[in-house]
Amino acid sequence: MEFVAEVGVNHLGSEEKAISYCTKLAATEVDAVTLQIREESFYDESTSWKKSLHKDCYISCGEIIKSSGKLFGLAISDLAVAKSYINLAPDFWKVLSWGIKDLSLIEFLIATHIPVHISTGISDMAEIKSIADICDRRVGFIHTQLSSDIEDVNLSAIASMRSATGCDVSFGLHCENFDVINVAIPFAPCSIFFYVKEKPDFFYPDGSYAILLSDIDVMINSARQLAHSVGDGIKHKFVPKTLSDSDKPKSLR
Repeated sequence: MEFVAEVGVNHLGSEEKAISYCTKLAATEVDAVTLQIREESFYDESTSWKKSLHKDCYISCGEIIKSSGKLFGLAISDLAVAKSYINLAPDFWKVLSWGIKDLSLIEFLIATHIPVHISTGISDMAEIKSIADICDRRVGFIHTQLSSDIEDVNLSAIASMRSATGCDVSFGLHCENFDVINVAIPFAPCSIFFYVKEKPDFFYPDGSYAILLSDIDVMINSARQLAHSVGDGIKHKFVPKTLSDSDKPKSLR
């Protein structure tokens, strides 16, 4: 199970902040980092995070992440963006939820021979299975709900999606209760995607369900430790360990 940190547009349109995020994430326990590139119409500069970053910034971010031994991913939903940024040589693509309906985009990404993970935040099982069939199971899916309410998380869908599609299924955190990550572990997601932010008590477009940079390592190390408790599903005979005299309490020696 890998942990994927997503900057999204929480860099607030600042190239300096985008590079800072990647520099700090490169020093954490995450396995991969994604940067999001939206369609051209999104960048109308009506707010700070709707300001596009220069391609050189993405190149620098990719170099920082890759040089740390982590994977660098691009999160997109537009075919023109994919064609324009393919020379960044990402290690994987993430298709944002609404991109699942763009078969031309998905087919292009598959043709790059770079792993493709499709977010399913707006899709039901029928649509997800249809995409898996069309793509001949050459993609992975990310189970997520575009809701921050814990009642909507529906972690059981990880297993049912995997069974219905025959594809790898990851989990994307959109819930404000971060303990959901630990609850997801027994459902064996391929990866866990989560957004990140720099500061508490500050507005970010992907903020309420984003994990503080300073809390990432504690979260990941705890999740990895808890993952050992899942076991192999087989009930084994318990054989107590034999204590040496030096290990026994003094009262039992």
